[in-house]
This record gives sequence, structure tokens and C-alpha cells, in this order.
Amino acid sequence: MDPQRKSPEHTGTEHKFDIKIERPPSKPDVWEELLSILEKILDFCVCCITCGCYKRERNGIVTDEYGMILLDNEKQAVQNLLQYLEKDEKAEPVLSSEHIRALSILTYSDNAELQRSAALCMLEISERWRTDLTVALGRPLVELLRSDDTQVQKAATLATSNFCLSGGENNKEILMRLGVVDPLVDLLNSKNVEVQCNTCGCITALATTDANKHSIVSCNAVKPLLRLMRSMDLRVKRNATGAILNLTHIQSNRNELVNQGAIPILVELIHMSDYDIQYYSAAALSNLAVNPKHRAMMIAVGHSDVVRQLVKLLSSKKDRVKCQACFALRNLASDDENQLLAVETGALPPLHHILTSCRSETLAAAAACLRNLSIHKLNEAPFIHENLVPDLCHVVCDSSNPEAQKHIAGTLRNLAVSQYVRTLIENDCVEALTFVLLDLESRIPVLSEVTAALAVMADEDDVKYKLLHLQGGKAFSKLVTLASLSSHREIQYNSAGTLGQLALVSLPEDLKEANKKGIVLYIDKFLKSPDPSFVHVALWTLNMLLKDIFFLRAFTDHSIESVIEQVQTTHQLTKIQELSTSVIDKLHGVMASSSSSED
Repeated sequence: MDPQRKSPEHTGTEHKFDIKIERPPSKPDVWEELLSILEKILDFCVCCITCGCYKRERNGIVTDEYGMILLDNEKQAVQNLLQYLEKDEKAEPVLSSEHIRALSILTYSDNAELQRSAALCMLEISERWRTDLTVALGRPLVELLRSDDTQVQKAATLATSNFCLSGGENNKEILMRLGVVDPLVDLLNSKNVEVQCNTCGCITALATTDANKHSIVSCNAVKPLLRLMRSMDLRVKRNATGAILNLTHIQSNRNELVNQGAIPILVELIHMSDYDIQYYSAAALSNLAVNPKHRAMMIAVGHSDVVRQLVKLLSSKKDRVKCQACFALRNLASDDENQLLAVETGALPPLHHILTSCRSETLAAAAACLRNLSIHKLNEAPFIHENLVPDLCHVVCDSSNPEAQKHIAGTLRNLAVSQYVRTLIENDCVEALTFVLLDLESRIPVLSEVTAALAVMADEDDVKYKLLHLQGGKAFSKLVTLASLSSHREIQYNSAGTLGQLALVSLPEDLKEANKKGIVLYIDKFLKSPDPSFVHVALWTLNMLLKDIFFLRAFTDHSIESVIEQVQTTHQLTKIQELSTSVIDKLHGVMASSSSSED
């Protein structure tokens, strides 16, 4: 067996992000404002009909400021919407085709006040709308986003955000089909902070499917979003960073984001004191760090400053910030030099604290980070001096967090390759791994890592003894079962590798008898595998087992020689040919001996 460490792992899309879209500090009194505007417009219409005889002030505003002449269809639309809105301001809106037509008339009007009233009406509808958005209603909304009027932009962007957040993917699909992205991208360049905030929120809400994320980047949204990430307004900064985070979820967008300068801005933002900004920027950096070139760029910015800051964030008061810092460090630690740098910068103590104080996703993220850090040979001593091993054993036994179990088992496997394997054994690491091996709740990915760790540790003689006698030999029997019956190739191979190590010592008689069928079965299956590594481990183990007369007879009864002859024909590798010849010599020896005794 070749006890090498596993390659580092990284992830960019394994988990969902909790992005809180910022809203205006206080919701405008849309209802009162809308009714006021519509009533003023109707007052003016009455004034026109009476040739100016009817003229009054309403709320201190003279109605003849609406001096633009209204078209007949606009007057009818105002009256129609006013009657509709005055029916029941609390009930869910029930829009007829006439109401939507009236809304469209006001939307496409050249009168700014009518457009504002349409936008406010759309906002009020969006606040109370409970059914899916329709194309008929979505079309005037998208048109309102194209308005040059700031008040219309505020109401229309907020309404768009409401529809995106309340109606699921159908509403987003309707809006995308109607071309909502182009006017939103234009609004990112608005000078109004509230419009900026709302628009970034809309893009964040829309960027939840791969198709939408690709479309948003294709419509040139990246550059203005990056600019708004440096806004002086915290709400705008948060929404823009959240939007960029959502766009980093797919590989096709990441190069574009990096090419337009996302990395320096994100590295800058993780230094902010705001927890939301830290969370979004660390998560975005984690996604980008899947790419080796992007990792190199991050390290180059500020001369490794990104690693130092992420290590600081491991001690954040907020678990979600710690979690994303772990993921970002894990991905950066896909490179050898970053594994060493993170440990030198002090990553182990806060990661150790997370192991003993956090649960769920944050614990799993810390475990994944530790796994990558444990790969570097120069990190072995710091791991041992941090006294991590007892807590690693504790976490690996907790079946309530299989993701953490998997990564901690991988960490133990890496440390078992080192000169400190005795420390692992002295801290009951073999017992912990055996506990997981025998646990019926252990998942396949966990068993894959646990069997790999045991295969490495079984090189030690006292580990061999433990595996043969722990829990009355149940660990040995479980390894035989996994080698012979598991559907997971890596688990099969790892289990067989450990059994090969155990074949070097004398097996207890009761274990041989109880597991004879399983041992013969997995050796036979491995020999018939097209994979040379499986054939090799089977031949290697068989050579050890055939020294025992018990197994000589068992495999002779099984007619294993014909299987070995087929191996010699199929696999031409020198080592396999040599092992095959050795096995056949042993089999011939026992058969000749049996014939002599019979004579």
C-alpha cells in the first residue's frame, strides 16, 4: 500500500448563502401618496370641464400645476384605478384586464405625475400580491424601470424587488423574459442612493439560477456593481456585494468578474467591520479561489494580506462569518505554500476553538480547512503541538455531522503518514476510527475516509493487534464485509489494503473460521477486477494468507489457481506476474504435499 496523503479539496458551490437584501430604511406611505396624486389629477380634470370655474387647493397644492392636458383614455385610467384602490386597501389585489390596461396607460403616458402614480400603484400591488406575476402586469413594470424620473425609479425598483422575493422563480422568469436586466443595469448608474440600493437588491434577487447569473453578467452588470461595492452607503455596499456573491456561483462568470477587478475589491471588503460585508466578501473569495490563477492573484494582493485577514475572521463573533472564512482558507489551502502560510499566520488555534465550540456547517467548514492544512509536511508538528488530536477523535465519532466526520477522518489519515503516528495511537485514534467503522449510521463518504486512515495506520504492529481484537474481532469482520460486499470501490480497496496488512500477522482461529467465506469472496472478486491496483492488492494479500494451511486449503477448495492463470493472461505488469507466479508456486506446493500424504 502507498500511504500517501490525499489531494487537497476545494469547493465553490456546495452550500447555500443567506443573503439579506437591504430595503429602504422606512417604507413610504404609498397608499396615501398614491390616492393623493390620483385625486389631485381628477380635481384638475373637473377644473378643465368647468372651464376653470372649479378651482381649489388640496393639501396646500394648487391643482392647476397639472397644467398638461390629459387624454381621454388617461382620465378614464385615473378614474378606473382610483375606484379600484378605494375598494379595499387591505385585501389582496384582484386585477382585471381593465385595471391592468389602466395601469399600462398611465405607465406609457408622457405625464410625469401619471407615471409616478403608476409606479406607486405597482408598488402597492407588489406589497400585497400573493399570486404569480403575469406578463400583462410585468410588462408595464419593466417599462417603468426605464423612466428618467427618480421617484418612478424608486417605486419601480422596490416593486420589482418585491415581486422577485415573494413570487419564487416564476416571477423572476417572467421578468427576465421581459428584459428586466437591461434597465436595471442602467439604473445601477443612478446618482440616487435609494435607487442604487433597490437596484442592487433586484439583481441579487434575480441572480438565483445559472441562466439568470449568466444573463446578468452578459448585460454588463459587473462593472457598475463593483463600483457600488465601494459606495459610502452601507446598504448599497451590502446589496452590491451580495449580488456579486451570487454571480460567483457559476464557473463561467468567475473569469469575467476577476478580469473586471473583483479580487482587489473583495480583499479590501473583508477588512470592513460590518458582518454582512465580511460574510459576502469571504464567500465570494471562496468561490473564486477554486481557480488556481485566482488564488495566486488573491495572495499577490497585499502580499498575502488576504490569508492574515481570513485567519482573523476565524475568531469572529458571527458563526456565518467564521464559516465562510474557513471555506475561503480551505480553498486557498489547495496550494502548498498557502497551507504553510495559513498555519504560520495562526490559523490552528481558532480552528481548534471552532472544533470545540461550534456545530453544524461551521464545524464542517473548519474540519475541511484543517484537512487541507494537514497535507503539508511542515504543518505536522504544529498540529501535534496544538494538541488537536483528542478533539479530532471526538469530532470523528459524532455521526450527527457526517461532513465534519469525513474531513476529520481525512485529517487523521494525513497525520498518520507523519512521524507523529504514535501520538495518534496513544490518543486512542484507532479506537475512534473503529467506532465509526462499526457505526451503522456512518455514511459512505465517511467510511471511505475512515478505511483510508486505518489502511495507513495498520502499518504499525500494535494497530494490527487492536484491529484484530477490538470489540471481539468485530472490526476485522467489518473490514472483510466491506471488502467483499461494499458497492463503493474506494471503501473496498481501503478495506482490502488494511486486511493485507493484518495478513502479515497470525490471525486468531475464531476470526479465520468466521470470515473464511468473506475473505475468499473478496480475493476472488479483486482478482477478476479489470483494475490492476485491485488485482495487485489481492495477490499481495493472498501471498501472505497462503502461508497458513487454513487458507491454503480454503483457496485450493475454491479452485483459485484457474483465476490466477487468467490474471497472468490478462495483466502483463511485471509485479502482477511475479506475485501470480509466487501464488501458484504456493498452491502447487500444498497440492503436491497433499498427494504425497495420500500415497
